[in-house]
Amino acid sequence: MTEAAMPTADQPLPAAAAPRSPYGGFWTRFAAHVVDSFILWLASLCVAFVMFLALGSGSTEIATIILYVVLLFGGQFYHACFVSSARMATPGKRLCGVYVTDLEGRRLGFGRALGRNLAAALSYLTLSIGFIMAGLDSRKQALHDKVAGTLVHRQPGSSSAGVVVAIVLVLFIGLFVLGVLASIAVSSFDDYAVRARANGIYYAMTANRESMRDYAEKNGAWPTTWAQVESAGGANPVTQLREDMKAYVEDFRLEPDGTMAAVLKIRGKAGQLRMTPKQTGSLVEWTCTASPEINWFVPPPCRAK
Repeated sequence: MTEAAMPTADQPLPAAAAPRSPYGGFWTRFAAHVVDSFILWLASLCVAFVMFLALGSGSTEIATIILYVVLLFGGQFYHACFVSSARMATPGKRLCGVYVTDLEGRRLGFGRALGRNLAAALSYLTLSIGFIMAGLDSRKQALHDKVAGTLVHRQPGSSSAGVVVAIVLVLFIGLFVLGVLASIAVSSFDDYAVRARANGIYYAMTANRESMRDYAEKNGAWPTTWAQVESAGGANPVTQLREDMKAYVEDFRLEPDGTMAAVLKIRGKAGQLRMTPKQTGSLVEWTCTASPEINWFVPPPCRAK
């Protein structure tokens, strides 16, 4: 008779071929949950950040919504796919040496694994008492395990070392990633703040378009001073700006062809934001352009493609 082959360390023992493995306790399962939550959070943050870069600085709300959607729905499929796989465990559970089976030690199907994870909502609704049950129950079943009819086993030969490694990895890698993302976020926010101030300058200029057209229709020529613009109901744009916006403005001037030009200096780079009218009969269309030096900071309608 040949000796039966022993399963590898990452495979559970068949229920009929070997004694049941010990159950995964509360702290082991908690460590696995921390690892999986970190993986999901990092993946969601990366997706949201990519969307933020792709859609521009005005996409903060969209990126936030995407973050929550990925966390909510992606988390469900993450757990269901891994728990119903041949490993019977998520990456966090594998690292901590535990896996999930039904009450007979058999592998779960995708639907049952998904139902088990959805049932975890009951544990949250009980103020996490449903999770604490895993530390008190004789078979270490949390509330969602009892609802789904599942057990969490420890791999033969596994120890608490995996739990320690999991926590250390999450702490060190998490702090490193947070540091990198924080530096990127600070830079992105600074760019957003500069663009918001440039937008304010742009809108202060656009507010004069109707007044300038009215003055030109009445006088047969475009205004060349801000006093003339004010006589038609407009205003010198500098009087409409906050102090943080004024810090970027070196001059506002009017040109004979009706062009409004803002001479700006942003982060040490000097350039102009120009708004030029084109009259066709009684219709006046305005074109906004910017110097290459400040093109990155100006509003999209003025930005060179």
